[in-house]
Amino acid sequence: MNPPFETMPEGAPQPPQETHAAAPARPSGLGLNDLEGQIDALIEECERLREENLALKQRQISLTRECARLVERSEAVRSRVETMIARLRAMEES
Repeated sequence: MNPPFETMPEGAPQPPQETHAAAPARPSGLGLNDLEGQIDALIEECERLREENLALKQRQISLTRECARLVERSEAVRSRVETMIARLRAMEES
């Protein structure tokens, strides 16, 4: 396995170093108006996601309450059925 940084032997010709001109002030050729438009779009998307997140949290709370209510109803029904079964068994035995 080669080490991550190999050294050149002494006296070996060095590769030419590239010179780069200064980077343009605008990244990827975008103008200030383009950047402002992108920022505005991101702000709108962020707000939309906030609203969606809030709606989802409210829906989760609603579903959690409904689930608890259904569990209570299910327990009440189970209790009544068990009571009816006990009465039927008692009637059979008499």
